[in-house]
Formats: sequence, structure tokens, C-alpha cells
Amino acid sequence: MGVWMITVCILFVLVRLFEWFQGFMLPFPLYLLAGAFLAITSNYEKGLGSLLEQMRTVSKSSQ
Repeated sequence: MGVWMITVCILFVLVRLFEWFQGFMLPFPLYLLAGAFLAITSNYEKGLGSLLEQMRTVSKSSQ
């Protein structure tokens, strides 16, 4: 009986959270910032690698 009560309570909370998320609206600038953050994090290794390569070529050419 206790497992059923816990399961029903968890399902109730999940349904209420789902309803709340459906009515939740974020402002447009927050979407832009989130998109920029995702773009930076997804291309972090590529960008960091090219930056380090540029630094190596500059230091080699100056020597």
C-alpha cells in the first residue's frame, strides 16, 4: 500500500510540474543567451585548438 501511495504522489507532482512548464514563458533575450552559450560550449574544443595553433605559429615566427 505504501509503494502505491508514493507512486501516486510522485505522478501527481510530475503532472503538476508538466502543467507549470507548459505555461512558463522565458523572455527572448534569455533564449539568445542560452543559444550563444550552447554554441560556445559545443565548439569549445575546436575554438581552443585553433587559438592555441595560432599562438604557436606566432611564437615560432617571432623567434
